[in-house]
Amino acid sequence: MNGGVRANHTYTVALRFSGDHLEPSAISAHLNLQPSHTSSQLQHQASQRRQRPFWAYNGNGEVGFQAEWESLEEGLNFLLGCLSARKAEINAVASQFDGLWWCGHFQASFDGGPTLSPGLLAKIASYGLPLGIDNYFAES
Repeated sequence: MNGGVRANHTYTVALRFSGDHLEPSAISAHLNLQPSHTSSQLQHQASQRRQRPFWAYNGNGEVGFQAEWESLEEGLNFLLGCLSARKAEINAVASQFDGLWWCGHFQASFDGGPTLSPGLLAKIASYGLPLGIDNYFAES
C-alpha cells in the first residue's frame, strides 16, 4: 500500500476447499500447510444461509506475503509460487472437495479492475480449479 492511502482497487487471494464432509485438519496435514482461515462444521447464519466447512490458504508467513495486493496478477503469482511444489497434492484434494482460487476485489471507485495475463491464466487453468472474484465496494 502507498503510505497508508488505500488504492482504488486492492485484492486478496487464497486457495479454498469446501465440502460438507471436509475436515480442515486433514487438508492441512495432506498439504503440509497451515491455513489462513477455516470452518469445521456446517453453520447456519441468521439469514439461514448454510456455510459449508472450508479450508483456505493465502500464503501468510511466506516471504513476500501481503494481506492485500494492489495487483491481482501479483497476488495470484505469489500464491501460485507458494503452492507450485504441492500441485499433485492440491489436485488430489480437489478430486474430493470443491476447490477454488478465491479473489476478493475491493474497489473504492468504479473505474478499472483486474487484468490477468494469458500466462497467469494458463497457470491457474493447469490446476483445473475455477477462479472466483468477489467484488466489494470499500470507501477510501
